[in-house]
Amino acid sequence: MCGYGWIGLNLACYQIIYNATGRDGASAGCQSLGGHLALISDAQEKAAIQGYLASLGLTDTDKFYIDGSDAAEEGVWRTEAGDVMTYTGWTSGQPDGGTGQNCIGVSVTRLFDARCTSIQCAICEM
Repeated sequence: MCGYGWIGLNLACYQIIYNATGRDGASAGCQSLGGHLALISDAQEKAAIQGYLASLGLTDTDKFYIDGSDAAEEGVWRTEAGDVMTYTGWTSGQPDGGTGQNCIGVSVTRLFDARCTSIQCAICEM
């Protein structure tokens, strides 16, 4: 059962945070709530999160950080815990940012690589 402010989707609890200062701020914000940046582990979870964003009336211009980065080694996407990601579910043509876009963002219909300082919101998981 999810606590106050959290929503249950796909057997986990999620919360959106706004006004984060880049990915590091987003991660710290999730930790302060007792969670971590959401890790999308399969297509079902991706669809659930994107469906939830759509149900809030959000669009593809509304972008959110989730767990994953290739900052340590370009093209090798790892979780915050350091594990190699087994599922990414990239939107066609992604990732496309090279060394300038080392974090993962999600919107209503897209999963993409993003600059680690450009998005101000995140999805937390507990």
